[in-house]
Amino acid sequence: MKVLLAPGGLWPEPAGVPLAGPGRGLPASSVAACLERGWHAVRPDDSLTLVPMADGGPGSAQVIAPERIASREAIQGQGPLGQVREVDLVRLGPGPARSAAQRPGEGRTWFLDAARLLAPPLDPDESAQEARHGSTYGLGQVIGTALGRTSPSDTLVVGLSRSAVHDGGAGALDALGGAPAAMDLLVGRSLGLALADGIALGGMSGAGAALAEITSLSPAQAQELDRRACAAATEAVSAAATPRPSFGGQQRLLPVVSALDDAQMPSLSAANSRGTGHLSTTTWGTGAAGGGAMALRALGAWARPGARVMAEILGLSDTVLGQDMVVTASGELYDVLADGVVDVVGDLAASQALPAVLVCGRCATTRGELAGAGISSVYSLQEPHAIEPWDAGGPDVLEARLTDMGGRLARTWSR
Repeated sequence: MKVLLAPGGLWPEPAGVPLAGPGRGLPASSVAACLERGWHAVRPDDSLTLVPMADGGPGSAQVIAPERIASREAIQGQGPLGQVREVDLVRLGPGPARSAAQRPGEGRTWFLDAARLLAPPLDPDESAQEARHGSTYGLGQVIGTALGRTSPSDTLVVGLSRSAVHDGGAGALDALGGAPAAMDLLVGRSLGLALADGIALGGMSGAGAALAEITSLSPAQAQELDRRACAAATEAVSAAATPRPSFGGQQRLLPVVSALDDAQMPSLSAANSRGTGHLSTTTWGTGAAGGGAMALRALGAWARPGARVMAEILGLSDTVLGQDMVVTASGELYDVLADGVVDVVGDLAASQALPAVLVCGRCATTRGELAGAGISSVYSLQEPHAIEPWDAGGPDVLEARLTDMGGRLARTWSR
């Protein structure tokens, strides 16, 4: 039997925000390895293909297979409170199907794991400190460094996710020299955002309103921070929309020519019709990186759901061909997010009429919603009414439980 293991990471998700970090949960590569070990212990003759999945969030660069990587570099940047952090900059080699099919003018594709720089801490009090005093300055730093490594014809994809920092991207713009200098830096370049979280910056259900849930801030404190962040982000949009003499009085457009397999990026005409005039604090995806996503989009960056981008980078649509079933995983599932890991993997399985099984730390969504996402069956590590958290005991205990789960899946599904 041929089985594709394409799990996401298993992380705790208070208020629906994955908190990836040491001591809690497991990255996608470890989840896949545990399931494989348990499955092969029961059915050693089955053929398992491991494609750990990511969504543009922290550590997404770690799931890219070594044979797909032409180069990898660790770039240092300033963390939310000034601490030094490292993020991965990966230059992708062409996929097997594209080695002889590169389009004229098509440059290389790079992935910057910038979400690691601003990942929210597990401690709500630490998150509150980052919300009050943190800056996205380091985001601008690492993007500027990455652009210095790339050529004008290349595509730089930046992974971003939710953050406790909430400055509207003002710090990132400062690090790039301000909006005018940043626009000059990005002239003629293809800069894309792979967003792990499509939340808007402002609004009743925006990233600012959610600060009270992932930090120890009061709702009133979160509202005031959100007001400032939305004002800063709106100012960035206005500055970017001002015609620049260096652009001949026209708004600069980024050429979108990408080496991503089967990528469906916005075209120049689509970018022109969209423009920054339609970008607001309630626009999809503007809340990633504390509003850094909105500032970068004001400069002309395109944005797509991170799981879709990572599926293309990983060649998931090709890998699913010829399989007999698909297994994915998620830490906590309260609903199936459109274009999240579960939705993307389930869609690909359904396109080939394959059963798709979900392994979940805790699942609180309906079978109907799972079926709509292409998921045939779900296996939870936590019972519905259990008091003890599904990740109790730490990573070692969780690895053992996932290994047992792999064996259980093999006994149930292997034929």
